[in-house]
Amino acid sequence: MRVRAPLTAIVLGSIAIVTPGSAQVRASELGTVSQVVDGTRVTIEYSRPRARGRSPLFGTKIVRWNEVWTPGANFATTFNVTKDVELSGLKVPKGMYSVWMVVKQTGDWTMVLDPRARMFHEDHPDSTAAQIRFPVHVEQVTPSLEVLTWTFPEVRSTGATIAMQWGTYRASVHMTVQPSLTYTIASPDAEPYIGRYGGQEPNGSAPKEAWTLVVVYENGTLKAEYDPADNYFRRFALIRVGPDMFAPGIYDTTGQIYEVIRPDMLFAFTRKDGRVTGFEIRDGSDTLEAKGVRLP
Repeated sequence: MRVRAPLTAIVLGSIAIVTPGSAQVRASELGTVSQVVDGTRVTIEYSRPRARGRSPLFGTKIVRWNEVWTPGANFATTFNVTKDVELSGLKVPKGMYSVWMVVKQTGDWTMVLDPRARMFHEDHPDSTAAQIRFPVHVEQVTPSLEVLTWTFPEVRSTGATIAMQWGTYRASVHMTVQPSLTYTIASPDAEPYIGRYGGQEPNGSAPKEAWTLVVVYENGTLKAEYDPADNYFRRFALIRVGPDMFAPGIYDTTGQIYEVIRPDMLFAFTRKDGRVTGFEIRDGSDTLEAKGVRLP
């Protein structure tokens, strides 16, 4: 007579054939955050420990003062950057690093980037000349975060702020990227473009509403302004991206360029007998949107 297997045996048998890795619950789940700034991509990969009622997180129990700690769990948190950058004014060559912090009760903490990227969180690295060390500003903030979190709370055209928070402790560092474009232009190079240009339709006819583009040279930068004024562009930078080719750079209220409209909008200046006589405005598909003709 065939004996039917107990229910527990059936359940256990089912559990045994589950594919390894298909359902793993970890105390500190893996997380990734990435940000692109002017063509430079920064990626931080880390395991995210949870407070789980433990208190205090920093000081005497979980992360002790003066301890060398990876801001994460399991394998060390990694910092991967595709181009050379600066962190707190120190040069960081492109590549992948493991991330460590020396936590202190008062004052700034110290961040350490180690080129040995694959390290377990308990294998604190010894000091080497290849490491990059710099201070990180630490403050206590609210609300408290249950799960350790890396973010980019501020992003600028020239860099970003990188922050790590767990509980009420927030450590942050400023990153500067290498600009892909040069915003300034020498005075002799700028001189041929300075002047007033009357707007035209793509076919060369007069526009329905007359407009003028005024190009000036100011503080080492070629700038332009529509008349009548445009609420979005206002006075904008003309940033050279090729021979007689310029992309508009939009300023924020502090006078910093926060966006370069490229390749969606390009000013292609035209010449006759070597003299700049006008320009064409083309979009990202190289479609002619408008023209400008130099005025006397």
